[in-house]
Amino acid sequence: MNQQKTQQKKYRNITYIVIIALYPVIQFYSSKFCAPCKPVERMLARINLSLFGNQLKIQKIDISEEMELAKKNNILSVPTIIVGHKRLSHIMDEQDIVDAILQGLISSVKLEE
Repeated sequence: MNQQKTQQKKYRNITYIVIIALYPVIQFYSSKFCAPCKPVERMLARINLSLFGNQLKIQKIDISEEMELAKKNNILSVPTIIVGHKRLSHIMDEQDIVDAILQGLISSVKLEE
């Protein structure tokens, strides 16, 4: 019986890894001095937990520490969220963020004929 639990757990781990690999990486550009960034960061955390079981990879990037990366990705203002090819800047609400994540997820799946 113990071996069955071990096999089942191992199976779940494999499934878990596959599911995570399908989620797009979310780049969240912010700054220590950005007042609107804090509520957006809280929204991202809430969305990640409530809709995705805390499985999204959110890469928080401080533009004052990562100036070259911000320049390379043409970050002109914060907060900015990039999910796949979708970019959100300035004022955003939770639905905008959810839509961007779902679009990034859909665009990362390639169907073979």
